[in-house]
Amino acid sequence: MRTFIGLEFDDKLKEKLFTIQNILKADTVKGSWVNDSNFHMTLKFLGEIKEEQIYDIGDMLENIAYSYSPIQLSLDELGYFNRKNEEYGVIWISLKNELLKLNQIYDIIEKEVQTIGFEIDTRRFKPHITIGRRIIINKPFNEIKEIVKDELKYDFILDNLALMKSEEIMNKRVYTSIKSYKLGNNLKNNHR
Repeated sequence: MRTFIGLEFDDKLKEKLFTIQNILKADTVKGSWVNDSNFHMTLKFLGEIKEEQIYDIGDMLENIAYSYSPIQLSLDELGYFNRKNEEYGVIWISLKNELLKLNQIYDIIEKEVQTIGFEIDTRRFKPHITIGRRIIINKPFNEIKEIVKDELKYDFILDNLALMKSEEIMNKRVYTSIKSYKLGNNLKNNHR
């Protein structure tokens, strides 16, 4: 089963991202857009795992969720990875506010998954929300950034840490939560 660890989004945040995505689509020649039900933030891609590994990963995530309070974030600005000619490999939205806490959670996940047999990711963690892939737009990117700028004034809280399954169903990528844990279950004793 193909899996990753991520932070799940509530419906309001998904609706906001879908609105931004639709604004972008108006100036797009072609692209592959993230389905609104699949919006999330990946913290660690695990790849193929065995059924019995779910329990170790679940225990790890439960301990992390127990130790950290919910994360206050805001949408920041539109960006991209891997532009080749006219095509943007990934268009994403960066984040701001409690990035230190988000990075701490990322770091502890990287450390803990190594103890249960997964490799550490050597790339620098860049918190973002993927909006679409292989996008070709019909305006300069700076103009597109200006068009969505006002929609990016949005604050939200992430509080659901999950082990997610990624599968293809009827030619569509579908992400399903296998195990999820609320951040901040131990707020009385720990205020990270």
